[in-house]
Amino acid sequence: MSSDTEKIKEKLDIVDVISGYIKVEKAGINFKAKCPFHNEKTPSFLISPTRQSFYCFGCGEKGDIFSFVEKFEGLDFKGALETLANKAGIELKNFKPTDDNIKDEKERLFEITETACQIFEKQLTVNKDALAILKKRGVTIDSIKKWRLGFAQDEWRSLFDNLTQKGFSKEEMLEAGLIKKTNTETNSRQIKYYDTFRDRIMFPLNDSAGRVIAFSGRAIKDPSTGSGQENKIPKYLNSPETKLFYKSEALYGFDVAKNYIRKLDYTVLVEGQMDLLMSHQAGILNTVASSGTALTELHLKKIGRLSNRIIVAYDADISGEKATRRAAEMAMSLGMEIKTVSLPEGEDPASIIQKDQIKWKKVLKESEHFIDFTLNKALEEKDDRKLAKEITKNVLPLVSLIKSDIEKSRFVKKIALKMKVQEEDVLNDLKKINQKEEALTGEGLPKNYSKIINLERILSGIIFLEEFNKNKKSKELKEKWQKIVNKEKVEEILANFEKNKEALIFETENYGEKGSLDEIAKDILKRLELKELKTKLQKITIILDDKSLSKENKKKTEANFNKIQKRIQELNN
Repeated sequence: MSSDTEKIKEKLDIVDVISGYIKVEKAGINFKAKCPFHNEKTPSFLISPTRQSFYCFGCGEKGDIFSFVEKFEGLDFKGALETLANKAGIELKNFKPTDDNIKDEKERLFEITETACQIFEKQLTVNKDALAILKKRGVTIDSIKKWRLGFAQDEWRSLFDNLTQKGFSKEEMLEAGLIKKTNTETNSRQIKYYDTFRDRIMFPLNDSAGRVIAFSGRAIKDPSTGSGQENKIPKYLNSPETKLFYKSEALYGFDVAKNYIRKLDYTVLVEGQMDLLMSHQAGILNTVASSGTALTELHLKKIGRLSNRIIVAYDADISGEKATRRAAEMAMSLGMEIKTVSLPEGEDPASIIQKDQIKWKKVLKESEHFIDFTLNKALEEKDDRKLAKEITKNVLPLVSLIKSDIEKSRFVKKIALKMKVQEEDVLNDLKKINQKEEALTGEGLPKNYSKIINLERILSGIIFLEEFNKNKKSKELKEKWQKIVNKEKVEEILANFEKNKEALIFETENYGEKGSLDEIAKDILKRLELKELKTKLQKITIILDDKSLSKENKKKTEANFNKIQKRIQELNN
């Protein structure tokens, strides 16, 4: 297989391959384009013909011709290999399918989750109660089939027995989160296994390629009927995290909605599976659901690769309001535009759609920027003092998160106009909030501190580039740096930058256009050494001020002080 990939790479140039999919233009020794994996106005996607690789500074996607085709066309490696082999006019000879008896662990997990999904689907077709509940909630037969809804029987080992008959081991079932185990004391200690999901309507959760990775189960019984803490039934139960399923990344319906999100340039974010099903039934195909789990930055970044705009439509209750606020703060801190909807009290998207699909579309159309929504809510307060407090507490912190100065200025004017105060007064209060945030986040550090961090980044990039070019200079640079600080510190800094290695190399190539990398490295080492020496001088000054210092130690310390001063003078000349 390796010789096939090498032959393809010899025949195909990465710039030619990528330019067949998107428009690229020359940028120094590299090429640039607008990233195809997330929406952007300014090109941040770079292609290196020297290293035959690509990197996007916007979303972090990187790789070679194979990973680009995989990502762009939604193929697995074999599919990308075949596509590129056809482009290169090469017949694949060395590629062998995976042996059925020695399958990859993840592949087996995909198989077991898919098999479980098929079992659940079959069980739903014969469960009248579950089907009646779905029908009552307005879910159509087409939606049941499209979203592959299922049912977990009200038995302790139904799925366990089914999967065992199909050749899956209990270890694989545990790894996939489909069963649990308990220790039971009998005559001898024995481990018993039981199904994770019982008596629940099952919603399969898919990855971006549409493969089943986990499940969310909705209880058939009313959770309120349980008596006592131990008998309480959670309304929704999600799979535990596995090697396929990460709660902080998975979004229900993303595999279906992603193309519509990119096309329409916005996402409708709802809370539950029923909300999503009904929204799609109403024709809003760019809807995804956070599926009852807390929304994370990873969720938002995943959405942000397709579109920078979101409409949050969570339930109209206290918890829904709090969740919307958290989502808005995270999204705005990431530079995203976030809107929200006004739902009647006690309603959720599913209940509105069931009554009137047209009303749901109207609700979305009338969505407003979250700051406008929060401001209008605050303006319901008639007492001027309470209103001022409400604006300072709930509205201005949101304005401070806006990345665009123009947009920020627009909201400042709007707040001043609504409150009938001067813009300067609003700006002064906003500055106070920014100062507090800087103190809490560590921003506003001494300027020379941030410069040193940048210098270390640039020097690390030079070392990484020299390593790629198999140049001895990388070793020499490390050794010189280690003399200034120490080996452990240098290794720690390089390890921290390792995850951004590709980005640093692209950045370094641009530095190389402006001047010699040797000269840049020399200058950085000089600055780093000056910083270290000045720090040492400060420490020595404190020691010399100590009156209890012996004459002998004072003499040695003064000699060291003079030596450092002399070195600083040499570096400054």
